[in-house]
Amino acid sequence: MNFLIPLACLCLVLASADPKTFNNHKVMRLSVETPDQLEYLNTLYLTNTTLDFWTEPKYFPAEVDIRVDEAQCEWLCKELKAREMKSTTLIEDLQELIEKQMVQAPLADWFASYHNLSDITAFVNGLAKEYPDLVTIVNLGKSYEGKDLIALKLTSGTGTKSAIWFDGCIHAREWITTATVLYMANSLLSDFNRDPVVTNLLKNLEIWVMPVVNPDGYDYTWTTDRMWRKTRSPNAGSSCVGTDPNRNWDFHWGEAGTSPDPCSDAYQGSKAFSEIEVSTVGLYIKNAGNFHGYINFHSYSQLWMSPWGWTAALPTDWDKQDGLSANCVNALTAVFGTQYEHGNIAVIIYPASGSSADYTYGVCNILYSYGVELRDTGRFGFVLPPAQIEPSGQETYAAVKVWAQAVLSAFPKP
Repeated sequence: MNFLIPLACLCLVLASADPKTFNNHKVMRLSVETPDQLEYLNTLYLTNTTLDFWTEPKYFPAEVDIRVDEAQCEWLCKELKAREMKSTTLIEDLQELIEKQMVQAPLADWFASYHNLSDITAFVNGLAKEYPDLVTIVNLGKSYEGKDLIALKLTSGTGTKSAIWFDGCIHAREWITTATVLYMANSLLSDFNRDPVVTNLLKNLEIWVMPVVNPDGYDYTWTTDRMWRKTRSPNAGSSCVGTDPNRNWDFHWGEAGTSPDPCSDAYQGSKAFSEIEVSTVGLYIKNAGNFHGYINFHSYSQLWMSPWGWTAALPTDWDKQDGLSANCVNALTAVFGTQYEHGNIAVIIYPASGSSADYTYGVCNILYSYGVELRDTGRFGFVLPPAQIEPSGQETYAAVKVWAQAVLSAFPKP
């Protein structure tokens, strides 16, 4: 696309006063090799909400990534030594990488940078202007803070069609998800009438794209706290703000892999669908009735995951779901050789109840529902360099086209 983003939008982040800094914060990878080591980390995870676990301690042998400041690093390293737990440092100074993520490339090279919420809104509006016959902007509602919940419907022509949905940034700090989702939306539009596969998809499907499911949290990562994960709604009786929006869906809510503690990054909320962003998206998809594919993009770990998250038991449609996962992963790997694993959520990563993929499959009957963890496997984690935006977009786009074709083949009409 060739329009320019207003300079004022690019400078918005600079107006924020005193954002949190992460000088000398390290990201450590801990090797979990014994039951006692796992029990110790699980206790820390559940009771010490000041620690920022980038990956959760669920199994052994395994590796757990955790961010620590200087004081935390000092006492944690002593504890690790006492338990003979090995560790390595993945990131020496987190602030240095954050600052590199904030650097803006020339406007004409939009996917060479990450962008704040105002930039994204301008970009989406630009897509609608450039491709008026293919793009409809749909405002689903408002976030807790009153921000628009924007989705794009991409399709050619009119008439009743089956639909697929993919989105990003349900967890605020996972910037690569929004960048990748926007890259794929732009690619679908620019490839129409150029790529026969894409042309057929847009003529026969509605492709719904939501770049930012959690706009309050995403905006907060730009202005105040780059490592923020949750929503920004207050919690009654607690000074801790926000709910994990991927533990808040109305299906097996509040079970394995969630927390009732409002200070936890895995806080499930006061009830299912307590978060307006989650209920708005979930009920829209359910009530539309024509969705047969859903992907909620996350980072990081390079995993293509299918239901269930609430239990390790395999669903009735496991063979179909995992078979398509394998095909998607093969297409993704063929682009740059990036290695992904695939499997069901509870086994391949950890139990997670009240998740989006479980809800869309279990409640909305969307057969091909997935949660996907994008790049990388921990070298940069949540602060993936901007240079990896386009490669992530290109390889994920190859997988999404395979997924979309499978949905169209199985559900040519609603």
